[in-house]
Amino acid sequence: MTSLMRVHSRLALRTTAASKAPLTSLHRLPVAVASSRSLSHTHAYSTSGSGSSTSAADIISAWKASILKKPVLLERDTVRPQTLQMLLMTLNKSSPTILPSTTTTTTTTANSNNTSFNKGSPLPVNWHHIFFPPMIGEQDLGQDGYEMTHAPPAPFLARMWAGGGVEQNPRNLLRVGQEMVMKTKCTGVDIKQSREGKVMVFVSLEKLIENEHGLALTDTRTLVYMEKDKDGSPVKPKLVKPRRQADITMDVHPTAIQLFRYSALTFNSHRIHFDHEYANNVEDHPACLVHGPLSATLMLEPLRQQLQQRPGKIIKNFRYRALSPLYVDQPIQICAKKMTLIPTMDADVEESYEVWVENPQGGLAMSGTVEVVQEPRS
Repeated sequence: MTSLMRVHSRLALRTTAASKAPLTSLHRLPVAVASSRSLSHTHAYSTSGSGSSTSAADIISAWKASILKKPVLLERDTVRPQTLQMLLMTLNKSSPTILPSTTTTTTTTANSNNTSFNKGSPLPVNWHHIFFPPMIGEQDLGQDGYEMTHAPPAPFLARMWAGGGVEQNPRNLLRVGQEMVMKTKCTGVDIKQSREGKVMVFVSLEKLIENEHGLALTDTRTLVYMEKDKDGSPVKPKLVKPRRQADITMDVHPTAIQLFRYSALTFNSHRIHFDHEYANNVEDHPACLVHGPLSATLMLEPLRQQLQQRPGKIIKNFRYRALSPLYVDQPIQICAKKMTLIPTMDADVEESYEVWVENPQGGLAMSGTVEVVQEPRS
């Protein structure tokens, strides 16, 4: 390998508070490392002027036609209490019991909680990530250990997590002991250009999870792929401060063991999460990155534990955006604030929250919204 190309690009889009609004910026996913030889044998790609855009359009156009026709990927799994208990133990150091607060800010620290996983108990929101592990052999992974099932061809090897959402079916929640089927498909591929003229490939995925009663959960996510930077000049992420003061906060300190355990639970071999030399020397990060799904799961912990004390209240919708990376051994703060209901929400929504994660500099690393409903009576 003659050289390792590094990714430092970040997309600057307008900042908005609502999760349904346009994305502000994008949290970079780890990139697949490829040698100059492998790139030259994969595609002839021009990087000069308009030729770059034309070649990029040709490459993605051919790939788009095939990926959108790709059969729905079917995967099966079971909501196992042992697996849920292992995730709880992974989160436990940053999963305190939180009491409701309406007038003052409640600050919490690591503690235990009363979560149990008896048969029939509902699956906590966003915990589905630990099921349906990617059944992909090492020889079919990218050189960074990441699975490439829905990734565009080279040279678009720089991945960013733009955002996602989870919607539960209140009348048919996933529950402990149930068998599940997940149907994954690519729902869209779009080509755009950043302000710097870089070609961006937006890949949208939809994951439908069903149990014996039908559709239970919909997971949507958008990934952005770009050509890897060649100049190696780092770009410091823009510091975006929260616009509101939290009602509830929770202090979290991600550790190497926590990241390792989450990688193991999700069968995620992405080196960016456990290989410091790779993260630092190849991708120019100061340390290993906290997983995007783990960050989103942590962001829900205050509300999850609060609602646990209020039987019948469930999270129906959760939408989030990744804004900047979080690193191992750097303290972060999880925040939540109850918001006023608005007419555009579903009629059954009883409570609405803004949730976000602050990095050590006090800037937004991830933000989202949560809608809570009353579980319908059977």
